[in-house]
Amino acid sequence: MAAFADAIEPNQDLGGAVSFPISYAVEEAAQTFVYGVPVQINSTGIGTADGGVAIWDGAGLVAQIAGFSAQAANNLASTGAGAPVGFSPILGPGSVIGSYAANANQPLAVITPPMVPITDGFSYFFVAAPTTVFIGKLGTSATVTPVATTNAQVGLAFGLTKDTGNPFWYVDTNKTGANAAVRIVGLSPLDPVGTVGGHVLFVVLNAVAQIFD
Repeated sequence: MAAFADAIEPNQDLGGAVSFPISYAVEEAAQTFVYGVPVQINSTGIGTADGGVAIWDGAGLVAQIAGFSAQAANNLASTGAGAPVGFSPILGPGSVIGSYAANANQPLAVITPPMVPITDGFSYFFVAAPTTVFIGKLGTSATVTPVATTNAQVGLAFGLTKDTGNPFWYVDTNKTGANAAVRIVGLSPLDPVGTVGGHVLFVVLNAVAQIFD
């Protein structure tokens, strides 16, 4: 039974803050991910144009998950399209709306069609910080079905898997050991223990988190 996963979001800050750390980098070209999915920063591209925020490849487990998307991707034509560079303003809205010459006297002007979102070329994400607890659905890739929550799952490390029926990801009890990416630290108080496909609270494993200074 696919299509049971939903957006992964920050739920608690173990440091006592009432907000969650958010970071950003230029967005990698041709990204179409949605809100609340694991993302990585390709290459060393934070703040530069040689690599950008992209959907996590689902395989890399060494400093690979930068966090979870705080916005949907913009499907830019090139990495960081529209992002400002040194000593310059934001260059434009990127490929979300394209470039529209307003008139011959203002060749750099752009016209935004009604109801079209604007992007500055960056992608924002909730950082996979060791103090941030995230919430997500529990399932197994062995049968692509949701899994019932139990108190015995707290403290265990599992992987993350993309749902085959929607664009979201879930905590995967079929991935353990070297394939683990997160550790469950609690069960959602909104779902009774034993809920099939219930929500669990988790942190990203330190070795898996892609943290930048």
